[in-house]
Amino acid sequence: MTTARLARAGRALLPRVLAIALLTGAWQLLVVIGVQSPTGVPLPGPGDAVGAMADLTRQGLLLPALLNTITRAATGYALALVIGTIIGAAVARVPLLRSAVGSLLAGLQALPSVVWVPIAALFLVAGGHDENAMYFVVVMGAFPSIAMGVMSSYDNIPPLTFRLARSLGAKGPQLYRHFIFSALLPGYVAGMKQAWAFSWRSLMAAELIIGSLAGAGLGTLLDNGRALLDLPEMFAAVLTILIVGIAVDDVIFSPVERALLRRRGLLAA
Repeated sequence: MTTARLARAGRALLPRVLAIALLTGAWQLLVVIGVQSPTGVPLPGPGDAVGAMADLTRQGLLLPALLNTITRAATGYALALVIGTIIGAAVARVPLLRSAVGSLLAGLQALPSVVWVPIAALFLVAGGHDENAMYFVVVMGAFPSIAMGVMSSYDNIPPLTFRLARSLGAKGPQLYRHFIFSALLPGYVAGMKQAWAFSWRSLMAAELIIGSLAGAGLGTLLDNGRALLDLPEMFAAVLTILIVGIAVDDVIFSPVERALLRRRGLLAA
């Protein structure tokens, strides 16, 4: 069993290693051929970016910024999860709300999250609520995906499920817990995963524009590198943002998806 698990882990790890190697090789090739900015600043190599990450860590800048960003992302995502779930469930079950709010949610989902940053800066940052501005941008960028995930998953529940629930006398909380929620869970998890991607991008946009007015985050480090033309610091921030995004998917969402598929007999144990 241990050997089989190690083999599966190796098969899952190999494509990621190859992707990282290809990306690093392409990046280093651009450095070798002398790519530079219009102002003459040369493109830093992967080693320069990793070295900048180490320097920022020694200076006590990277880890606090990383902690601030993750805290904001987790808090805003949790709020979006609650709001999106409630709205999605209400819209899915009430036809009047579906006709009134459904298209609005689709429009909000397609709206670039960066448009919320000036609004947050005007109404929240100017009033001294810097952190609330971050949370507002994250919530507005993420909750429509969760609500749409709930709605689309509800629409895809087979009618036989509702007939079975009625024949067994399931009503109220029992209907939702044992039938509706169980049936829409795969789509709900997919919506959660998509919402995380939207929330992470929304937070980076907020930190890039208004992050200097709040506690420093990864977006702030990225903007500082741009302002100082410190390209290694810029790419160090980009690498850190990329690593966090991959880690959240690998540690949280992918195991949940695999467990869900395995429990439903769609994946080998």
